[in-house]
Amino acid sequence: MQLSWISGRKADMKEAKHRVVIVGGGAGGAELAAALGRQSQKLKMKVSLVDCVSQHLWKPRLHEVAAGVLGDSEDAIPYLALGQVNGFRFHLGALVSLDAIAKTIAVGPVMTARGDTLLSERVLKYDTLVLAFGSEVNDFGTPGVREYCHVLDDGGRALAFQKQLLEEAVRVSEGGTDRLRIGIVGAGATGVELAAELHRSVAAMHRVGGLMSADRLAITLIDMAPRVLAGSAPAVSSFASSALQQLGVTLRLNDGVTRVTANGFLLKSGQIVPCDLRVWASGVIGRPLAANLKLALDRSRRIVCDASLRCTGVDDVYALGDCAAVVDPQTGRPLPATAQVAHQQAAYLSRRLAQRPSQSSRNVFRYRDRGSLVSLGAQATAGEFPIARRRVRTFNGTLPKFAYLSLQIMHRAALIGWRRAVTLLLADGLQRTVAPPVKLH
Repeated sequence: MQLSWISGRKADMKEAKHRVVIVGGGAGGAELAAALGRQSQKLKMKVSLVDCVSQHLWKPRLHEVAAGVLGDSEDAIPYLALGQVNGFRFHLGALVSLDAIAKTIAVGPVMTARGDTLLSERVLKYDTLVLAFGSEVNDFGTPGVREYCHVLDDGGRALAFQKQLLEEAVRVSEGGTDRLRIGIVGAGATGVELAAELHRSVAAMHRVGGLMSADRLAITLIDMAPRVLAGSAPAVSSFASSALQQLGVTLRLNDGVTRVTANGFLLKSGQIVPCDLRVWASGVIGRPLAANLKLALDRSRRIVCDASLRCTGVDDVYALGDCAAVVDPQTGRPLPATAQVAHQQAAYLSRRLAQRPSQSSRNVFRYRDRGSLVSLGAQATAGEFPIARRRVRTFNGTLPKFAYLSLQIMHRAALIGWRRAVTLLLADGLQRTVAPPVKLH
């Protein structure tokens, strides 16, 4: 009789675990799953991560995948491995719907490469739900973007651009055309970093593969803003502009795109920018999925959240990262869709969800701007860091490059711990001594 009571008591304790489901394994979602998973036994939690792809790739490196200096799986970490290391469970599939009353989500089916059903649609129950499924590039309704432009929303699309880049380089090398013309819309961090990395990539293709030289590459960067990196300090913008122009990048500023065709961009000024490859990297908007969840959204299709990252109008549902609209009380505007914001929100939620409700209700999320860094190729980086009284200090050149590289190391450490992160760093360094600097396949 006593054994039966003990057995029943253990079963009750097992069922009583608080179910935390995190949808989206980007920078914020993966870090939150890892942090809560490591504490799950102590906190009596069952932590699950849901994503439509099987591995995590840090989004700030997508421009390197697109340029071919990073393979599609070199920096990726499988979610199954992350779950095993950190104590959470991974569910493969896309979020389909949310029932906030029943506290369930539906996860869509997963198909094999042959078209067979690998996993059927499933229903997951939660006690706390965190939405972290990111955003996508905003085309602002411009005709032709979806048909003719590459976007760098994920690793698959970055890899698709990388393959076409190599094909076009081969075409130029074999005399099929005299130049490779690439147009990039958006002079923010993504567009600027991609333009610099493409020049480095083509130069490496010539050096190790005998393909076209960099002087046969014509990159045009287009933006409606009066300067590149318009959201950064003027000194950072000036340094980036000079670095790009030294690489031969043509800047078309104070001009927008009215239409994209198979041959290039038609600008508001009436001019045409002919392109063999076209990239749209201008602005972000919430994913269409957000409109199907019956949650409050802002004009950019981001989920409206309060100061504690709770979604408006529902209980026990939070959002973080690019999909969340959280107003910064200092500016009165939504926080930017950056990895820095997602990282801080993940750290905040990991603490909040680990606390008792009476404790967590007193704490709200406070964003602290740590500055920004923009890579301009193999050596140079432009950066700005806030100092007293809302002023910023800018740093340009080689020194900020080390700070830029440290961001990835800290992200890896948040996912797999410092020992493994440092080991991977050393392994990456050894691999670079023997591997080609650019992908040629």
